[in-house]
Amino acid sequence: MAGSSKATDVIERDFRVFFADKYMLVIMFINFMIDLGVSGLSLGAMLKNLPYSYFLYIAPGANLITATVAAFQSGRDVWRERIIQDTQQYLLTLPVPKNTFAVSRLVSGILRSVVTTLPGTVVIALLYGLSFPYFLVGLLIMFVYSGAVAGLSVAAASMANSLELFATVRSTVQVYLSFFSTQFYPSGNMPVYVAALSNFNPMTWALLIFRELPGSFNGALRTGSLDVTQFVYLAALSAALMFVGFLLYRRTMEY
Repeated sequence: MAGSSKATDVIERDFRVFFADKYMLVIMFINFMIDLGVSGLSLGAMLKNLPYSYFLYIAPGANLITATVAAFQSGRDVWRERIIQDTQQYLLTLPVPKNTFAVSRLVSGILRSVVTTLPGTVVIALLYGLSFPYFLVGLLIMFVYSGAVAGLSVAAASMANSLELFATVRSTVQVYLSFFSTQFYPSGNMPVYVAALSNFNPMTWALLIFRELPGSFNGALRTGSLDVTQFVYLAALSAALMFVGFLLYRRTMEY
């Protein structure tokens, strides 16, 4: 119970830091709507001869991009504490075991991402005509996907010793997640090597699951039922990336 209370304290602190900007959620939602409008409506208007709505096809990707940005805030916080504020050593003197502290930082990154993308998830659920139970499945998808990105962001923050390096890694990861996934086109339309890389991309699996949720989106790419195997792939990839992030962050605590 004591360990759980300490973890909760760490997560609560991270939420206070994240929402120090009172307009954070509003800004994130506006960015989501702009991304959805510019990419979805413009590209959807150009691609009219498809057997499915291209707007609905790429809509979940806009929310996953927002989740990526939100989850990377946890890595930014870790990096600022290590390099800019020089407060990591002080934080480690608090009565919280180091392993608990590291795991709590990752969990807070996931939860902050899920909360930030909640309005966008509601919009996607309305566009897809999802029932409430499948809306909850959508939240679970966002939770698991955010774990993968939080792990990547904390790993980058633990290795980068300069703002330029952290920003470069963050941009590279975001490009990989967006353009080496099935966000804009099915894997069957990709070059072979890109399709192979997309299999190791958490956004690919999150999108596949989201598009299979029973609702009003009846695209030609749907199989008509949820494939639990896709959830297993996403969860496994997320767990692996979180573990890498945990190990690298934990290593910084020994110096």
